Amino acid sequence: MGMCGLLYRKICCRRGFGVHSPFVFDLITKVIEERYAYYFYENIGSAYLQLSQNKTLGCVLRTQGISLREGEFLFRMANYYQPGSILIVGSSLGLVPLCLAGYAATLRCIALEEQRDAVEMAMTHLREKMNPSVKISVGKYDEQLAPALETLKHIDFLYIGKAIDTLTQEKVFAQCLPYFQEQSICVMADIRSSAVRRRQWAHFCLHPRVTVSMDLYQSGILFFYPQLHKRTYKAFID
Repeated sequence: MGMCGLLYRKICCRRGFGVHSPFVFDLITKVIEERYAYYFYENIGSAYLQLSQNKTLGCVLRTQGISLREGEFLFRMANYYQPGSILIVGSSLGLVPLCLAGYAATLRCIALEEQRDAVEMAMTHLREKMNPSVKISVGKYDEQLAPALETLKHIDFLYIGKAIDTLTQEKVFAQCLPYFQEQSICVMADIRSSAVRRRQWAHFCLHPRVTVSMDLYQSGILFFYPQLHKRTYKAFID
C-alpha cells in the first residue's frame, strides 16, 4: 500500500461512530450531518430557484455551479468555524459567497469570477440576499488573485470552485499558501471528476502544512491545524 493509501481511514459508520478524533467527530456531527433547519436555508433555496429558472443561468449552474445541498453545507461550514476572511475562486454565479458569508453581518470576503456577463445577470437575483461585505471581482484569475490576497492579508477560508482547471487550481493553492494561518481551511470542489483531479487532491492532502483532510466525494476539505494529527478521512454529504 502506498503512502497515500496509508493516510486514509474510511468512515463507514454514520454520526461519527468509530472516529477517535474529537475534531473530526465534531466536523461530522455538527457540520456534515447536521440536520438543523437554519433560517438562512430559505435564502439559499430562493436564490437557487431564481437562478435555475433563468434559461442561461440555469445551464451554467448545472455545469459549473454548486447544488442546493452543497450550498447548505458551505453555510454550515462557515457558521461553525466562523472565518473572518474568505477568498472564493469560482463563485458559482455568486451562490458560493451567498452561502459562505451568510452567517455574519460583517466579515471580509472576496469572490473572484471570470464570467462577467453571467455573474452580472445573476447578481440581479442575488443582490438583496447577499451580505454587503462580499466583494465580487470579475476578470482573469491570475490577474485578480494577487490584489485580492494583498487586500485580505490572510486567509481563514479558501474555496476553489469546480469550474477551475487543475493548472489554475495548483497555482491558486501555491499562491495562497503564505496567507494561510493556523486554523485556516480550504474547500476544493469536484475532486473526483477525473484521474487528474483525484491525483491532485491526493497531492494536496500530502502537503506538510495540511493536517486533517476530509474527502466528501463531491468536494474535499483541507485543514491547516498544526495541533492535529495528519490523516485523511472519507465521509458523504446527505
